[in-house]
Amino acid sequence: MEPLQAKLVSMCLISQHKLEKILSLCGDKSDLIIDSALIKPLERICGVTWLRQHGVEKIYKMDPQLGPTVNIIKVYFIPACIQKYKCVLDHISSQLSQKPSLADLNCFNIIIVPKVLHTYDSILESRGMHGVVKLHSFSWELMSLDDRLLSLELPFLFKQLYVEQNLSLLSSISMSLWSLFHVTGRPKCVMSLGKLSSSVLDILEIYNETYSRDFVKNYSSDEIDTLVLIDRNQDYASSLLTPATYSGLLSEIFNISCGHLDLNVKETKYKKGKLNFTADAEDTSKKVTMTLDSSIDNLYGEIKHRHFSEVLSVLSSKAKLLKNEDIKALGIQEIKHFVTTKLQQVTLFKQNLVNHVLACETIISEMNNKFENITFTESEMLNNRNKKSNYSFVDENFGTDIHMYNSLRLMCLLSLTQGLSYDEYNTLVNKYLLAFGYKFLYIFNNLINAGLLVQPSSPKLSLNISNLSGLSDRLPRWQNSFQSLASKLKQLPSQADNSKTSPSYVFNGGYIPLIAIVCNALLTSESLSEALTKLSVLNDLKLGGSILDNTKEGMETLNEKLSNLKLQNSELDFGCRDAKTLQKLLKTDPKLTSAFSLKTKSVLVYVIGGVTYAEVAACNVIQTATGSKIYVASDCIASGCDFMAANT
Repeated sequence: MEPLQAKLVSMCLISQHKLEKILSLCGDKSDLIIDSALIKPLERICGVTWLRQHGVEKIYKMDPQLGPTVNIIKVYFIPACIQKYKCVLDHISSQLSQKPSLADLNCFNIIIVPKVLHTYDSILESRGMHGVVKLHSFSWELMSLDDRLLSLELPFLFKQLYVEQNLSLLSSISMSLWSLFHVTGRPKCVMSLGKLSSSVLDILEIYNETYSRDFVKNYSSDEIDTLVLIDRNQDYASSLLTPATYSGLLSEIFNISCGHLDLNVKETKYKKGKLNFTADAEDTSKKVTMTLDSSIDNLYGEIKHRHFSEVLSVLSSKAKLLKNEDIKALGIQEIKHFVTTKLQQVTLFKQNLVNHVLACETIISEMNNKFENITFTESEMLNNRNKKSNYSFVDENFGTDIHMYNSLRLMCLLSLTQGLSYDEYNTLVNKYLLAFGYKFLYIFNNLINAGLLVQPSSPKLSLNISNLSGLSDRLPRWQNSFQSLASKLKQLPSQADNSKTSPSYVFNGGYIPLIAIVCNALLTSESLSEALTKLSVLNDLKLGGSILDNTKEGMETLNEKLSNLKLQNSELDFGCRDAKTLQKLLKTDPKLTSAFSLKTKSVLVYVIGGVTYAEVAACNVIQTATGSKIYVASDCIASGCDFMAANT
């Protein structure tokens, strides 16, 4: 294992230490009542044996109907969600009403991931439970899910940050980076793309100045040269497009939590979102779980980034190799040696092979030959071709094959790439509401808030150009802001390339994710100035890190900025500086070019709001082509279906 990879894996020990400290405050012989969404992440941090060693006797899954538990001390373990928090308080209230003496025993504890907000204290006071219930913040560290893949496993952050526009948990991302850099060292260069990313850097700078310790070395990282923070809304196309890689399609069809895939072929994401007029019999078959980690499943490591069309042939060749391993031809001593050394590995490999074949069969069955039609239509949308037929495809999907989430994805992609007219928008909304009910009208408002859907203006407010209909045919093809930016960044290949030499293969040759473009610009540039020139078309690009310390001219620390603060300053960038301003400075003063020299060989790219497996695969192509290392991190690993579900 690489030195840095070993450090990243060891991050769970820090999480363990934090949890141990909290449990010691709760008391011995306690009952742990855990929200189902946190079970898998907690398993990565510690096992049941570890919990028992630290005072937990019984473990229960959180349920509003949960009856009395064994021990007096109760420890509730929930994510930072107001609804779930209120549900826990209701559960505690019902116990207090049955046994009022519990109020004096200080036996109720609530551990909230990632942190307790002021709102929670206010709710506690309003219910008269202040002093009866103790609240604890537990901000676990980034988890290493796979080779160079890190996640905070907080899937509810996308909804809070983008849909509800509630930024109260944004500091948790800064804290995760602050902890990470104390293990790995700080990157020399830090870049942010988007308003949330810029805010994270500002908060990170505050942490660096506020929590500086003598015993913590403020050293530069030898393993990570550059950190790139990117807002999810900077590249919604990558979250909406249908992936073509094996890992990407697994994420589309199956539920994946903390790197563990639930191989339930009878209750896939696709089936859950479809209209079902018949009641299915309850599935009593044994649940199979696959671990999507290359270090545990070598076969997964070999096929995870492959185009799905190649996967079955690879699995077939592996099956033939197993068949050729004839144990009957071995002697007694050879058989004994085989049993003691290889049998367990071969058995595990066979099980993994069976699971991957079953997963592939399910993907083929669920896609039902729709993959080619969908990817072709998506490509037409991206390149702003055949708007009429693209809308007809989406309209037909809403009418005959509507899916609660995937149909919305198509609508959002069409809206972002080619736009929807007022009538087209209303037609699709009405069809969706007729299928699923008018109670879901709020979804469209959520999609608009998140920036996933562009609401067209009313015809009454727009210019009447009905008499100019003939003129539109003679005008050059219109490009909206999406095509304009994508063309400048070369995200739209002129020819579809499904070979693994181009990162566009992850979307069937139609589109290159933004994070791959940014990483490629950094890794193929001889200097920071060259990298900034390549990325000059991006707005909201900002720069920070120790590289800015090379010149003090025009720079200010946080304390200096606060002392020189003027009321008219609408925007304060404590942790970063505008890239365009810096680029102009480098052009006007050539002497500074050497001071800002940066030859990047390793990048940590952090997507705020969730990253997809397709984007990870695209970064892997850039990594191979440049002979560098790219580490991908986010608050969760999600699919397009998950992003739509976050709006419901």
